[in-house]
Amino acid sequence: MTPRHPIAALLALLLLFTAGCTILPDREPQRLFALPASPDLDISGPSVAATLRVDSFSASAPHGGNRLLVMPSPDEYEAWSGVRWRDDASRLLQERLLEGFRQTGRLKGVVDDASRARSDATLTGHLTAFYLRLDRGTRHAVVRLDAQLIDESRRELLTSRRFEATSAAGDATPEAAIKAFGQASDALAEALIGWVVEAL
Repeated sequence: MTPRHPIAALLALLLLFTAGCTILPDREPQRLFALPASPDLDISGPSVAATLRVDSFSASAPHGGNRLLVMPSPDEYEAWSGVRWRDDASRLLQERLLEGFRQTGRLKGVVDDASRARSDATLTGHLTAFYLRLDRGTRHAVVRLDAQLIDESRRELLTSRRFEATSAAGDATPEAAIKAFGQASDALAEALIGWVVEAL
């Protein structure tokens, strides 16, 4: 005597055989990191009676996401397994620059792109590097931004410049890499803030 529904019987046997098993791997836990708290930036000089808007930055792939990127060899990227930024890299750098401008107090005001306040100029840019470079046993955080300063009243480009900063990581741990990214971001912020104030 054969079953009336052989396909259903076969499926039932398969379900019994695979009960308690899964073909999907356990999801690897993710560690979320922010850039370390920035020390007081060493930016001395005259102040400018101008309000600056720091716009959101665009980013080249794969720098636009929140994966912590590693470059083990030229033109090759890998994502550090189990480690991510708490936000997109471009957003982290925007926040660091906003914080830096406010710390120095050299401008009348600083706002982000969500503010409805009027501004005299807008800082925008394109993030082209935010990765950890491996080279003969050394590790360096690399941060690069192509920045543009725009006059809001005339909607004209005032000036543009490429900024790049690097910082060595002390060891191969995620904590050392995060510290290096923070130092590189601070160095870039110091150079960029001085450039903006001088241009305005």
